[in-house]
Amino acid sequence: MTERFTKETVELDTGVYVWLHHDLTNAGFVIGDKGVLIIDSLRVPSFAKELLSDIKRITNKPVTHVIDTHSHWDHSWGNEVFPDATIIGHQNCYNEMIDIEWNDAWRRSVMADKAPWSDEASSVNITPPNLTYTTSMRLYFGQREIALHHLGRAHTSGDTFIHLPKERLLFTGDVAQSKGVPYFGDCYPEDWPLTDNNMLELDVERFTAGHGPVGTYAHLIEARDFIHQLIKLMKESKLETKSESESVLRVREALRPEFGEWRGFDRIDQGLAWVYQKISPVGGA
Repeated sequence: MTERFTKETVELDTGVYVWLHHDLTNAGFVIGDKGVLIIDSLRVPSFAKELLSDIKRITNKPVTHVIDTHSHWDHSWGNEVFPDATIIGHQNCYNEMIDIEWNDAWRRSVMADKAPWSDEASSVNITPPNLTYTTSMRLYFGQREIALHHLGRAHTSGDTFIHLPKERLLFTGDVAQSKGVPYFGDCYPEDWPLTDNNMLELDVERFTAGHGPVGTYAHLIEARDFIHQLIKLMKESKLETKSESESVLRVREALRPEFGEWRGFDRIDQGLAWVYQKISPVGGA
C-alpha cells in the first residue's frame, strides 16, 4: 500500500464509523454489544487487515458480520480475512462471486493494472457471502436496527443499501456517490433510474458511498439527477441513430456544465460507451 492513499476514520454516530480511503475504496463498521459488523472488506486481504487493525484501536470485540454492498473486487476481496464471520450479500452478489469467468476476468484486469496490490490479487481466495437475501432483511445488532435493501439493479445486479433508520444513515455502495461518477462496466442502465428513485424514499440525513466523501441527502438527489440525465440523453441519442462515438461526445458535453467538476468526469468517456452498448433507445428514463 502506498502512502499517497491517505485514510481517515470518522464516527458518524455512536459506534458507527466510516473508514474513508481517499482515492480508493471506503468501508464502514458498526460496533455492537458483542461484536463488530463491517461494511465492505476492501480490495485485497492486506487492506482488510489494515482496516481490522484500525478497528482494534477502537474496540477489542471480534468481527462477527461482513456485508458486501456488491460483488466488485475492490469491495469484497478482503472477505477471506474474516473466516469466522457471517458474510451477507444479495443473492445476485453471491451468484457473481461464484462465477468462474467473472472472477477470472476481474483477476486478469487487476493484475494487468500493475498497481501496488496487483500481485496480491493474483492469490486472493475469493470468498462469497454465506448468507443471502433477495429483497430486504433486518439485523438487530445489539440495540441497533440495520436494514438491508435491494432496491433494483443499478451499478450491478446485486447492490445492497445498508440503512440505519434511527440514525438516518445510509451506505450506498457504488450506486450513488457524493459528486462522483460511478463505474458503468457492469451496470443496468434501464433499471438504474428507478433504483435511485427508490433510494430517495429512505429517510436519510447522511450517506457514505464506496468512494469519495460522506454526503448529505442533497448529494443523493444530485446523484439521482446525474443518472437520470445521463440515461435520458443517451436514449435520445441512440433513438436518433447516432453512433457510439457521437453519442459519447454529445452526452459528455451536455453533462459537463452541471457535473464536469465531479470526481472521475475526466474519465467518463469509457463509461458512456458502456452505457451506449447496454441501453435500448426505446422510451425514456
